[in-house]
Formats: sequence, C-alpha cells, structure tokens
Amino acid sequence: MQETLRFGPAERTGTDLVRVPVDVPEGSLYFDGHFDGRPMLPGVAQVVAIAHAQAELLFGPLGPPRRLARLKFQAVVKPGDALVLELVREQGEETKVRFTLDRVQAGEAPETASSGVLVYG
Repeated sequence: MQETLRFGPAERTGTDLVRVPVDVPEGSLYFDGHFDGRPMLPGVAQVVAIAHAQAELLFGPLGPPRRLARLKFQAVVKPGDALVLELVREQGEETKVRFTLDRVQAGEAPETASSGVLVYG
C-alpha cells in the first residue's frame, strides 16, 4: 500500500499562525508518473493536499479556494524530504490563508519550496 503524506503535530502561535511538519514518504502515491527517473512532488499536491487541506483542518471549514495569488514554486520536493508548512490566516471581506512550504535538512538553512495565498469567499 502506498502512502500519501504524513503530518506532525501543529504548533500554534496565536489563533492565525500555525506551523506543521510534513514528511514526504519515499513511496508516496503523488510521485507515480511525476516523473520517471526524477520524482518530484507536483505543485497541485503542495497546494491542495498540503496547504488547503491543513488550512481547513486547522482553521475550520473554508470551502474551496476562490482563487490563488502570488503562487511560486521555487524548489523541487523529492521523495523523503522533510517539510515545514506555515499558514497565516487573514480575515476581512475575504478570508486569505498565506502559506509557505519549506524544505528542511539537518544542518542546512530552510529552502522555500512553494508559497502563495489561498483566497476564500
């Protein structure tokens, strides 16, 4: 059986800032066909399966995002990578959740893999 992703316990700093460790198992189904010989976690998995799913889990039901803003993919996420997801909720006329997904390696500075803003109605 293939794994998807593993999430550690969320660390809250106030009610609108959360950090969550994420492990990307070697056998994650997200690597199937993406790409042979050079597997990488697809951007849709980073946005939907990680950022949006954790935002809904930690901030309550948000519904589907109406749009994405400032979406950037800056580093490849490979099998076995350890990540830290940071979510910041901003409430106003629209609810916005800013996310940053950093690759973390022992003894190295974190490297941003992806970031953006999920905008909810």
